[in-house]
Amino acid sequence: MMRLKNAILLPVIFACLVSLSGCFFLVASSIGAVGGYAITRDTIQGEYDAKYDAAWKAALNACNMLGAVSNRDSTKGIVEALVDKAKIKIEIAQLTPVAIRVKVKARKGLFPRLGTAEKVFVKIVQQLIK
Repeated sequence: MMRLKNAILLPVIFACLVSLSGCFFLVASSIGAVGGYAITRDTIQGEYDAKYDAAWKAALNACNMLGAVSNRDSTKGIVEALVDKAKIKIEIAQLTPVAIRVKVKARKGLFPRLGTAEKVFVKIVQQLIK
């Protein structure tokens, strides 16, 4: 009897895990991650074939659409904003003449806000891949 339970339960658990991880990869591929899509507790980053100026404008537009920009420094590639009551920090780095890295971090107080970081990140990437 126990063997039958394991024979049924293990494939179901495996299918659930595969479907969950499939969603993650689907999201990553749907937003066009070229060089990677890394997620930590509060940060999402990706590398794209885009010019620095285009990424900078996309970051400012995304923050203005979703919230309010509180600080920006184009020489350092940093945009700070308030979106959904969370502090957002966007870092844009020029990797090569035609590739950039976009990193979005979101926190509300001491707590990470990965959903907010993802929302801002996706908005930036949507503008980059137009």
